[in-house]
Order: sequence, then C-alpha cells, then structure tokens
Amino acid sequence: MQYTKPLGIIAALITVLMLFYSNFIRADISFVQKPIQVQTSTTNPVNEVKSGAIIYTLGDKSTLTQIALDTKVQMDITGTINRVKLSQTFTNPSNDWVEGVYVFPLPADSAVDHLDMIIGERIIQGQIKERKQAKKIYNQAKKAGKKTTLIEQQRPNIFTTQVANIGPGETITIAIEYQQAVHIDNNKFSIRFPMVVGERYIPGKKISTQKHTLGNTNTHRVKDASKITPPADINAHRPVDISINLKAGFNTQTIDSPYHDIDIIDTDPLTKHISLKNTQADRDFELTWQAHKSLTPEFALFTQQKGDDHYLMLMATPPADEVFKQTNTPREVIFIIDSSGSMMGSSMDQATKALVQAINRLKPTDRFNIIDFDDEFEVFFDTAIPAIDMNKRHGIRFSKYLAAQGGTEPLEAIKFALSSRDEDSHKYLRQVVFLTDGQVGNEQELFRTVQQNIDDDRFFTIGIGSAPNDYLMRKMAEYGKGTFTYIADIDEVEAKMGELFQKLESPAMTDININFPIDINAEQALGYITDLYKGETITAVYKLNAIPNKLTISGNTANGVFTKEVEIGASNNTNGIDVLWARRKIDQMMGEYQSQYRRIDRDKIQADITNIALDHHLISKFTSLVAVDISPSKSSNKILVTKSVAKKVKAAKTATNATLWMLLGLIAMLFAFFTRKRQTS
Repeated sequence: MQYTKPLGIIAALITVLMLFYSNFIRADISFVQKPIQVQTSTTNPVNEVKSGAIIYTLGDKSTLTQIALDTKVQMDITGTINRVKLSQTFTNPSNDWVEGVYVFPLPADSAVDHLDMIIGERIIQGQIKERKQAKKIYNQAKKAGKKTTLIEQQRPNIFTTQVANIGPGETITIAIEYQQAVHIDNNKFSIRFPMVVGERYIPGKKISTQKHTLGNTNTHRVKDASKITPPADINAHRPVDISINLKAGFNTQTIDSPYHDIDIIDTDPLTKHISLKNTQADRDFELTWQAHKSLTPEFALFTQQKGDDHYLMLMATPPADEVFKQTNTPREVIFIIDSSGSMMGSSMDQATKALVQAINRLKPTDRFNIIDFDDEFEVFFDTAIPAIDMNKRHGIRFSKYLAAQGGTEPLEAIKFALSSRDEDSHKYLRQVVFLTDGQVGNEQELFRTVQQNIDDDRFFTIGIGSAPNDYLMRKMAEYGKGTFTYIADIDEVEAKMGELFQKLESPAMTDININFPIDINAEQALGYITDLYKGETITAVYKLNAIPNKLTISGNTANGVFTKEVEIGASNNTNGIDVLWARRKIDQMMGEYQSQYRRIDRDKIQADITNIALDHHLISKFTSLVAVDISPSKSSNKILVTKSVAKKVKAAKTATNATLWMLLGLIAMLFAFFTRKRQTS
C-alpha cells in the first residue's frame, strides 16, 4: 500500500495545524472578548465575584465572568433629596441559556423602590412582594422558561440580583431606582455613591452553603456570608458613567469631587450638570457642594401630602456659638486601630497618620490608650494613662510600628475598650475612637456589643480607605452616640481629623426633642438623632395627620437647655418624603427587631416592617422586587445554566473544536502507523 507514508505525513501535518489553530484561535478570542475570563476551580466559583459583572457556570463546571458592558448612573438632586437610576447591561456570550447572579453596593440609607427589566424594546416593571413570595414567583417563572429578575437586600448597603433565562448572545438591561437624603455636615452638602463591595472577613466555623450563591462559605456567626462577600480582587475594574443634575436651591459657592475628576456645566442660574465619564469603579464616588456662608440655611422644612397622610422633613443646624463650646472637662480617649490584612498599604498609612495626629492633640489633663487588632488584639497599656509628653511619644512609637496582616476580628477589642474603665474613669469624658475599613460580615454582633456596653461612653468611627463599610460605621456611631468620619485619601487626614477633634472637644447637644402642637399626631422616623456635635445637622422625617403651623426643637447643652421655635409657612409639595420616611422607619424598626430574643416579638416587628415596605414599594430584609416577562423565551427542554454576576473582570473561555480536530489528527496518525507496520511485516 503506497498511500500509507503520505497519509502519515498528512496526519502529522493535520495534528500540528490543529495545535497551532487551537492556540491561535483561543488566544485570538481571548483578545477579542477581553471582558470575559474563565476560571475552573474546585471551590465555589461565585466566591471569585464582585459587584457589577455576571458569572456563568457552564456545562463542564467551568465558570465565566462577564463585566457589565454598560453601567450608567443618573442622579437628580433637588434640594436635599437625591433620586438615582442605576442601569447595568449584560450580554450572554455563551451558547447556553443562563441564569445570572450579581452583587452590587448602594448607600446604606438608600430607599430602593423601582425595578425595570429591559429586553430589546420591551420594559417589564418589577413588583414589590414579600421576600419568600417573590422568590417563589421568580423560581416558577424560571422553570417556565420566562425571563425574570429578582432583587434582594442582603444588607442595607448590599443587594443581589438574579436574572434567569438569558438566551445565547442575548442582551438584557437591569435598571433600579432609589432615593436618599443629602448629607449635611459643617455647612457642606454631600452624597456618596459606593462603587466597590469590599472583600469581607467572615469569622466563625463553616456551615452548609447552597451552591451558586455569592460570596464565601456561610459560618455559624455569619449565616448569610455567601450572599454578602465578594471574592478576592479580579484584575480589572468596570467602567462607570455618572451624570448628575444638581438643583441645590441656592447659588453654590463650590462643587467638588474629592476622589474623581468631574465636568461641570451651568444649565441655568440654579442648576448644574455634573458628569463623570468612563471612570474605573475602584473607589467610592463623592460629590460635595457649599452655599455662600450668608446663604446657608439654619432651618429647612419640606412637606408632602399623599392621600390623607402628610409628611414633613426637617433639617436644622443649631448655631455653634450658642450651643457648642470647647470644654475643659478632661477626656479619656480609647483608640481602636485596625491592622488586619485588608488595611495593607495606603489604608494603614492613613490610619497611622490619623492616630498620631489624634495623640498629639491630647492635653496633659487627658488620658488615653491604644488597642490594636487583627486576628487578636493587643493593648498599649492595661488601662488609660495620662497624656503627658513621654506617654504620648511611646504611644506614637507603638502606632508607627503597626503592620497590616491577619484577619479582621474587632469584637473582642471593642469589648475590652468598653469595659476597661477604672476607678478614675468617671472623672473623664470617655470617648472611643475606632479606625478601620470595616470590611467584616458580622455587623450585628458588633452592633449588639456597642448597644449593650456603651454606658455613658461615646463611640466615634473613622472609615479608612477607598470603600469602607459605611453601614457598619454609621450604625456603630449611631448606637454609640458619636459620629462617623470618612477618610479616603492620606491628603485628607489633617483636615478631616481637625473636624473630628472639634466634635470630640465640644460637648454634644443631647436629649434632643422635636415637639409639635398637641393636636398633631406625629409618627416619627428619626434620622440618626441621638447626640449632636458641632457642625452637624438635625434631620428628621415625620408622618403626620396634618401640617402644623410651628414646632419646637429643644436639647441639653453644656450651657443649659437650648430651645428654638420654628414657624412652618406655606411650602411646595416635595415628592419623595414619604419614601424617605418609610426607609428610616424600617431602619429604626430593624434595630428593634435585632434586639428581640423572643420569636413572637420578632415576628410581630417583621410583620410591621413588611407592611410598611409593601405600602411604599420598598425593598427591605423581608421584601423583594421581582419582574417577570409573561411570554416564555426558553423551551422547557433546554437546559438552564446558572451563572453569577460580579463587579470585576475575569478573562475568557471560548469553546472551539480544537480538541476534536486534535483527536482526529491523532487517530489518523495511529491509523497510518499501524497500516505501515502491517505493510512492512
């Protein structure tokens, strides 16, 4: 047989060409589809996910993560209310029908009340349902082959979205809307938009975790860790476009974004258009603006009527000269500093610089101590020591030698700080200052510890880094009757710590009351009014049976009782106050829910929260938004593959026929080899 030799040569050439073709095509497709990357792992692939992208689990158990192809944020700020629309678009690059899951951050005070699922020209609006019912609707629609979306709240600042039945090559857009109140501090107005869900440390023993969920394995201390914890970093960041219409209600003196470059255009004398184009989502976005000092309002009142209900939002800044004066009362300041691995790099530098500046500010009549924590905690002294120069130098040396490593276990450090009083502590104004990025999953444990042990101490939090856990930081400060300070850049340390020192050194306005006329039935949802410090603003939202003509604000200060009567004149109807009231009321009731030990008491509060959320179309711990396309898009005999959505990018896995061609080439070689051998024998 004369053809066997050429056949063997041809087979060898085919094999070489197939190897070359395989490598070339795979490399070429990986280049073209750069936003996608595959990862094959024996661990839960969704643990590799962050917010803003979708993970797909293919039939061969490999995973594929796609960044959001288009992320747009539209903000409309009117006075003190910010209405936000967040849209993210995804395209299924595989040949499978897939289900996507992704996690995304929002401000901790955001009231999420709207969902659109956009498929081509069709828009399917989401409906608010009790959480278990929404999940059931979603699963039934998924099984029936219908496109469906489910949004759930895992924390007030962490949400997850599931999207089922995305066809091969199909594009889908998920748009959600929320609103929040503008923050006011030291005559500065600001909003923050979180763009990163940080990787969180999860303490406790591992327990059973459902497959295809977001995050790490659940533990006995954080039973929903799989739904809140993103993975380790994923190479690249998603691009985000932010567009803002700012109607401040006054001529702004300054508009600034401390961490991003923005473009500002005057739309009209009182409206600014602000844009942030195609930025990388590697740190939180913040926008600040100020009025001319003469235009800064001392009191601002906004009203809304909806049906038979009336809503009133009050924002008041008590005059610093009358209320807040520096005190000569000696202070006992306990510093708790996070030196865990997540603080490595610039965060640790910022925290150390802030701590050194705070120690230098102490007076000889003050006392202080330092507690450093990572997996464990270490104390500078067993109890607070006088802030004389020698002790301060030792404290600064202790601070500068801290190294970021290990896990994030602040619980025992906080317990020690709140229990380390001695027989002289009652002579001092006792303040605990907590410096951390807050990247932990056991928030409720920390809240309970502060609530149960705070006594007469005050708890101040300093959020360090590009994306601190603001839910943890703000709530701990609220429960500890202190304040929250955010430091994202080392250049901010001096200014931000200076503002904090003014609060630490000035007595707070305490026992604040807002009193209405006797004929007014006011159901309040207070906006973090416990103690008030210099430069801070009282914010409160009420549901009323009628709008009164006046109200009275009172509180205790170092100089006695402060009282102010506020006249309420005619006011334009302001949309959205009802939603803010409901969001804050739910937040207030969630604190009550977490503090209950009896199941019957928790169930009653849960029912009340659910009713408020349903009435106001809000996502909460017990309610979710679900959208269903009524027409089936996938036949029931096609397999649906679950994928997850993350915030960061992975590289691409592409399916080619290279393996098949290689096998055919090898078979041809073997056939030629045995045929030739048979001929020669």
